[in-house]
Amino acid sequence: MQYFTFLGVGTLPEGYEEALYSFEDNKEEIHASKYVQSAIIEKFQSAISEVFVFCTEKSYSLGARNIKNEIKTKFNIDIKFITINEFVKIEEILQKMDEVLKEDFIIDVTHSFRNIPISVTMISNYLEVSTKKQLKHLFYGNYNRETNEGLIIDLINQYENSKIASSLMAFDQFLKISDTYLYNLNDNKINNLMKGIYQFNHMLDYCEFDSCVHSISQIYNFCQSILKEKDKYILLTPYLKSIQKKLSNIYIEKNDAIKKIKFIKLLLAHNSLQIAITFTDPLIREELVHYYYFPDSKSFKEELLNKIAKESDFYDLSTDLLFFLNIRNSSKNINSKDYIVNIRNKNNNLSKDVSLLDKENINIFYIKIRNVVNHGGKIDQNIDVNKIILKCLDSIEKFIKEG
Repeated sequence: MQYFTFLGVGTLPEGYEEALYSFEDNKEEIHASKYVQSAIIEKFQSAISEVFVFCTEKSYSLGARNIKNEIKTKFNIDIKFITINEFVKIEEILQKMDEVLKEDFIIDVTHSFRNIPISVTMISNYLEVSTKKQLKHLFYGNYNRETNEGLIIDLINQYENSKIASSLMAFDQFLKISDTYLYNLNDNKINNLMKGIYQFNHMLDYCEFDSCVHSISQIYNFCQSILKEKDKYILLTPYLKSIQKKLSNIYIEKNDAIKKIKFIKLLLAHNSLQIAITFTDPLIREELVHYYYFPDSKSFKEELLNKIAKESDFYDLSTDLLFFLNIRNSSKNINSKDYIVNIRNKNNNLSKDVSLLDKENINIFYIKIRNVVNHGGKIDQNIDVNKIILKCLDSIEKFIKEG
């Protein structure tokens, strides 16, 4: 790891005085030094590859030689100084760290200047995204002059929580999070949640309809598990509750088809039009095939696959039904195919009332939306895609419940 730290001027004429440093996670282990950097290097010496010290011209002239000699003598490490001005801007810190950052890193803000402690989250987030390296520790040395003791606190958990909160807020707003490489998680509950959301995003990218709906239930349960210890995760609680509220009507729904309908409506509410169009097509097809050929079966897909070996056959079968039931306005007829003829000859009758279906809007969905998108075209700007899809979904839901 690379270690980035800051050198101030101290409060005494001669600079810093020696202190007895310990770490929050091990207060029995004492490190005696004028410099908090010496204690941190001693604890992580085997993992630290380079040490970079930010300093102003004044702090360099007052203390550079002393800290350099101590670190060299104790640990045989040559520290590297990076000179900045006292009123340094965040952009300059970013640029200078970006130029040398090659590994995961530690930041120590004990003696940092002006606005840097406030900006360290922004700095670290930027570096993690731009370099794909992780901040492993974020240290602050809290020195008590009366006792001459210094307690070094690792703020990495607070830093990680800030990233997790941002990601949960992003998921709540957009149903998306960034890649999991940004997270250095030791908490299994949080880790499971973030992986669950990332898996959901992955399934969404690959248009895995059933897997997406299943992931929604997993995410809800992961949120619930964390909220059982809400005092421990108080900073994350409002985001978790908001996500749960958003997903609850999908989670509690028992009917798989209606669960899918609610999921598509969730996508529409988050302006995910492309994927909503993609999922509306199989929803319509599956439910028509389900209730025409297997009205009493909950596992109709398995039964269907036993009769029809290929997915393309399911597509043809559902397409045939769209025309046969006068939902699609077209002269196209594919029921001459042997396997469709065989199924038809079994005199299957639709157990649902087809009049409950909004045939006009379903036809518009296929002709002017789904087919246009599938062939790389542009949907007419005068068509309200959301409205058309919602009407299709509502009619399918009515067809399932009331027909």
